[in-house]
Amino acid sequence: MISYVNGAFIELQNAVIPVSDLGLQRGYGVFDFLRVKEQHPLFLNAHIDRLYRSLEIMRLQVPYSKEQLKDIIDELVSKNKFAHSGIRIPVTGGASPDGYTPVEPHIIIVQQPIAVPPDTLPSGAYKLVTHAYRRQIPEVKTTDYLMAIWLQPWIKEQGAHDVLYCWEDSVTECPRANFFIITQNNTLVTPATGMLKGVTRENILTVAKNSMTVEERVITLEDIRDAKEAFISSSTKRIIPVTAVDDVEFGTAGEDSISAILFESLRRMEE
Repeated sequence: MISYVNGAFIELQNAVIPVSDLGLQRGYGVFDFLRVKEQHPLFLNAHIDRLYRSLEIMRLQVPYSKEQLKDIIDELVSKNKFAHSGIRIPVTGGASPDGYTPVEPHIIIVQQPIAVPPDTLPSGAYKLVTHAYRRQIPEVKTTDYLMAIWLQPWIKEQGAHDVLYCWEDSVTECPRANFFIITQNNTLVTPATGMLKGVTRENILTVAKNSMTVEERVITLEDIRDAKEAFISSSTKRIIPVTAVDDVEFGTAGEDSISAILFESLRRMEE
């Protein structure tokens, strides 16, 4: 299994960065993640654009243009030849001499096999529980998942599958997914601010605008109570219907649900 670290292709078990790296010492770093289907990176341009937006906001500069980075990814994919995989691209604050000041970043690209997502809409129970929290610099895909990991035992105690962050009575995002509701008049609604704008989220909005009303705005807890459907989205999940948020139950999404229609549109986009 080949990875890429700071300019060199190397076996994953031999890939290292210094212990003085700010990603380790202070959690200062960003990353992006994308799926590779049959050796074709999916929506690569959108993921690279988002990575570079994160880098700009975090004041990190890598010595590659977007096109050069895409060429490196293509070469990595050709070396590994996985049938279906995921690529993670962490970029950290570098080996800081004082343990605080960002220097030349370390860039790491790891490709590993992952499960193929189902080609039909998941039909099982999927519950979210809300928790009052807002990530630091939420528009950036940082490596900081402290709260999400710390909450894992509590989430399981609630009989839930994941947490939905809320702030000042409005919901924002799950740790690794965007959140949507369908109103009673079949309007698709997703938060506009206070969260990371996922690539799959953007794809959903693009296909949805062809057939329904779409709104990017505040979603309150009361909006969730009044909704007819809810779902989450991410690169690995596509769409998962949400069957409950706290004590609000939605039931299982059927084949004629908006969630199912959007899922099929996403699947076709990949092809």
